Amino acid sequence: MSKTNWQGIHSVLVTPFLPEGPIDFKRYEELAEANIANGADGLIVCGSTGEFYAMSVAERVKLFEATVKVAAGRVPVLAGVSDLHTDVVLELTKAAETTGCDGILALPPIYSKPDLREAEHFYRRICAASGLPVMLYNSPVRIGVNITPDLVARLAEIPNVVAIKDSSGDIQQVAELCQKVKGELAVFVGYETMIRSALPLGVVGVVAMAHQLSGRLVRAYFDACAAGDTATADRLEPALFAIYRCFKTGSFYAGIKAAMNTLGQPVGIPREPLLPFTDAQLASVAKILADADVAATLQTLA
Repeated sequence: MSKTNWQGIHSVLVTPFLPEGPIDFKRYEELAEANIANGADGLIVCGSTGEFYAMSVAERVKLFEATVKVAAGRVPVLAGVSDLHTDVVLELTKAAETTGCDGILALPPIYSKPDLREAEHFYRRICAASGLPVMLYNSPVRIGVNITPDLVARLAEIPNVVAIKDSSGDIQQVAELCQKVKGELAVFVGYETMIRSALPLGVVGVVAMAHQLSGRLVRAYFDACAAGDTATADRLEPALFAIYRCFKTGSFYAGIKAAMNTLGQPVGIPREPLLPFTDAQLASVAKILADADVAATLQTLA
């Protein structure tokens, strides 16, 4: 039996910034509320999409507090606690607990490229520091380390490891992962574009980037795939995949904000080291969205 009931769409929120630089907390709370209204089963604050790497610890803790306030117990809130320094990860883990978050999402040590022994030590240390449920996070492209299904199976022995987000993009690895741990851990994929292929394997959810900018598109697509409604999934898929193409027009997280701004959902620009999209990149985003009739598809679901 799985250790948690986490499932479905866990939306990883962008962090909107005011023109002069600070976090726009009013807009952030509006976005968090809209995610819930559009069918999110959970919220993730200060994930990679939220530009955690460009914020201070104090800012991240304030975002934890704001997200818990908005969610008000309606959906679980997972705090992204990844950082270069293990001591900061531990500090953020404690802050997640004291601010009322329901769990944490943690990458293995970033930049240092630990081997599997070192990654296992890191996770065991983080889990021992808090009683909060933990979602492991495998992102080999970003981190340079692949958290293998065998290691995940060992980490599943830790009582408060309850889930994993796998962003390997490798459907064979996802299949092996589900074979090993789907009865113990909630397995999530990190891309909505993998929902259709991953659900039959035993995946229970997605850590979603496009949900926050697409109304009820991801909710409808997820439900159609889960129900085997191929006609609906076929109808919605072109818009979803077009949104992901927008993300890849430049740097990924700047692309998410560019797509949101283009669709009339202002979230400001990314913090450095990322830069706003150029006029040419914005034109590409607008063309991708128009060619796939994304706005019209979203309107049918409003």
